[in-house]
Amino acid sequence: MTKCPTFTPTDKENPSWVELSRRLGFSRTAIYKWRTLPDAPKEPDAVQWQAFIEDHGLGKRDTRSLTEIKADVENERLRKLRRENEVAEGEIVNVVDMANMLKELAAKFDLVLTHKLDTELPPLLVGQPIAEVRAICAKCHDEIREITDSGLLDWTTKANAG
Repeated sequence: MTKCPTFTPTDKENPSWVELSRRLGFSRTAIYKWRTLPDAPKEPDAVQWQAFIEDHGLGKRDTRSLTEIKADVENERLRKLRRENEVAEGEIVNVVDMANMLKELAAKFDLVLTHKLDTELPPLLVGQPIAEVRAICAKCHDEIREITDSGLLDWTTKANAG
């Protein structure tokens, strides 16, 4: 990046906005936009504007060569192609696909818990002593763990499977 163009004031009179843009080497549009900044000079005073432009880092130009810019564009294109290949090969997962899978996983886990704890467990616990209730709950917990370890997304209740 290069510094903004400099100028040497030749006289003390303030130029018009058009003359200011010519003296500073910037378009009238750029000067017009910069005039809206909070602490921009209110008058077309070339010295004040030169200081303002330098203080705010305005008007810096990209000095990279066309070859460097083309190389950057090509590197970005290659980065995108590599990512597409990684997705296609299954090395990385698309965020939307992962979010959908997690929603399905949460729904299945809720279904497992509901099935085991609300449907299967209560009839087994009726009238049992506390030690037996704990043993039955531990067995139910082991079954839930086995289901989640073996692949929760593939799990179905016996009622849904048959």
